[in-house]
Amino acid sequence: MPFFSVIIPAFNRATLIRETLDSVLGQDFKDFEVIVVDDGSTDGTAEIARNYSNVIVVTQANAGPGEARNVGVKHARGEYLAFLDSDDVWFPWTLTTYHRVIREHGSLAFMAGKPIVFKGLVPFGVSSAPIQTASFPDYLSSGDEWRWFSVSSFVIRRDAILAVGGFVSAPISKQISGEDTDLTLRLGTSPSFVQVLSPVTFAYREHETNLVKDFAKRLAAANYVIKQEAAGRYPGGAGRRFERYRVLSRHFRPVALGCLHSGHVTDGWCLYRDLFWWNWQLRKFRFLAAFPALAAWSSLKQRFA
Repeated sequence: MPFFSVIIPAFNRATLIRETLDSVLGQDFKDFEVIVVDDGSTDGTAEIARNYSNVIVVTQANAGPGEARNVGVKHARGEYLAFLDSDDVWFPWTLTTYHRVIREHGSLAFMAGKPIVFKGLVPFGVSSAPIQTASFPDYLSSGDEWRWFSVSSFVIRRDAILAVGGFVSAPISKQISGEDTDLTLRLGTSPSFVQVLSPVTFAYREHETNLVKDFAKRLAAANYVIKQEAAGRYPGGAGRRFERYRVLSRHFRPVALGCLHSGHVTDGWCLYRDLFWWNWQLRKFRFLAAFPALAAWSSLKQRFA
């Protein structure tokens, strides 16, 4: 069995999938398999992936990236699953870095890689560097900082992701763009969690079709995850509730503010209401005080536009 299974969901990425696959197949570390799950593409993405003899291609009707990743998990044989989106790229040392971190920290459940953001051409001049990490007993204990950047940063032990049921599945996976936040919360108490601080391990391509730019799906994801927390579906119980609030509030304060910037003032107020008590306990008084003023200003702009 390979040490890593690299899982790449793809939907209409014919113009980008070659760069992604070439970056994976150019790894210095060789003990891995590559699984591309084509999520109902209509532009020939699957055919391009099939031109690579050492890439496993699985196809499905369009069901969203979460469901595509779950299909990849079902086909994976590796001890660890490394996720990469079909518009992002790795560097030659990426899997070497992940393998060394795993060996140094033991059988960790969840690791997050280090990103660099780019537009257009893949960045040149990025070089490897000594490995630096931050390690924690589990993800919930990782503090009030951003610890990961998109699913392309995820490396998860296969039995750990199976134990929590994988990503959200269809039809929810087609309606939200926050399946990553939901999964990290469900992995929240799985021991242990490591964040790679150095070197850079993947390049995140910023462009107009990034799912994160789909505001409606971001808002739907926030509402979905908040309801999951309210229903007690995340691990840790009452004793670790504050840690979950810290993680969730960090993710969804920007969404609430995004509601105002995009003219969805009512949605913003609803999200502010749902987050209020969490942010009060976290002493995020600056956000709690600033939001009403920003909402009033947004309403005035809409009225006189």
